[in-house]
Amino acid sequence: MTRRMILVLTLLLGLAGIVAQPAVAQQARALKIATIGMTNSPWHKALLRFKEVVEADSSGRYTIGVYPDGQLGDIAQLLSAMQLGTVEFSYFGLSSISFVKGGEALNVVYVPYLFKSPEWAEKILNNDEFKAIYAKIGETAGVRVFGAWGQRSPRALQTVKGPINKPEDVANLRLRIPPIPILKAMFEKLGAQITPMGMMEIYNALSRGTIDGQDNGFDLSIPAHFHDAAKFWSATDHVQELVGFFVSERFWKGLKAEDRAIFDKAAQEAGKVTTELTQKLDAEGLALLKSAGVTVVTPDREAFKKAVAGVETQFEGKLWPAGLVERIRKAQGE
Repeated sequence: MTRRMILVLTLLLGLAGIVAQPAVAQQARALKIATIGMTNSPWHKALLRFKEVVEADSSGRYTIGVYPDGQLGDIAQLLSAMQLGTVEFSYFGLSSISFVKGGEALNVVYVPYLFKSPEWAEKILNNDEFKAIYAKIGETAGVRVFGAWGQRSPRALQTVKGPINKPEDVANLRLRIPPIPILKAMFEKLGAQITPMGMMEIYNALSRGTIDGQDNGFDLSIPAHFHDAAKFWSATDHVQELVGFFVSERFWKGLKAEDRAIFDKAAQEAGKVTTELTQKLDAEGLALLKSAGVTVVTPDREAFKKAVAGVETQFEGKLWPAGLVERIRKAQGE
C-alpha cells in the first residue's frame, strides 16, 4: 500500500505540474500608462481605449493600468520614469520630448503657424522622416515616440486682465509658457514676460494673480477649469499640435515585433478617441466659456503671423535638422 500511495502521489504531483505550466505562461504582465490630462478628459478616455485594445489583442498577456491627473508625476517626472523603466508609457503633448537631451528636434512642432491644420500635422508627424527622428531620440534619450496620434485644440491665449486682439497686446504680460525654446522666443519677441511652471500649478497662479495668462487649447484648459479664474480667451491658434505616445526605450527594445504592432495599433485607435472628443470639446467650448462669463475674441491672426515670422531661424540646424521647416511647408503646398 505504501508503495502504491507513493506512486499515486508522484503521478498526481506530476499532473499538477503539467497543469500549472500553462497558467504561469499565461500570467499577464502589468504595464502603466500615465498622462497629465484630467480624469474624463479626451486624453484620459483615449488611454482607456488604449487599454482596451492592448488587453484584447494580446489575449490578456498584458494588462494596462491607466493613471490620469498627473498621478505619477508631471511631464518631466514621467519622462524620467520612462528613462528608468518604472513607467512604460505616457501620453501628452508630442513636443514635450524636447525637454529631454536628445529630443531637441521636436521643438520644430512649436514653430508658430507651421501646420495648416491638425490633419496636416498628423500626416507629416507620422511620416518616414519623423519616424527616423523618433528612433534616434529613443536611442539618445531613452524615451521613444511610437506614434503622434490625437489632434489637439489649437493653442490660444487665456488671460486674466483683458483680451488679446493684436500682437501689441501681449507686451509686458506675465504668461505661463512651457519651457520650450521656440515658444519662449515667440512670446519674448512679442514682449511678454515668461513665467515657466508645471501644468498642475497654473490654476492657482491664475487665481492668485501670479501670472496674467497662459497658452493652451480647449483640451487642457477647459477640463482644468482655468476659465474660473481667467475670463478672456483669445483664439490666436498659433500652434497646431498633436498628442504623442511615449514609451520607455528599454521596454520597447525588449518587445517582439508582433507586440510592438499591438501597441502601435492601440495608439492609433486611442488617438481617434482624442481627436473625436477634442473636436466635440472645441465645438462646445465656445458656448461653455461664454456661459461661464468668458469673453472670447478672434485676434488678427495674420498680424500675429507677420509679427513672429522668422523667429525659428535661430534654431535651424541646431535644435532640428537644417531644412526641416522648409520641407514641412513644402509638403503642404507652400
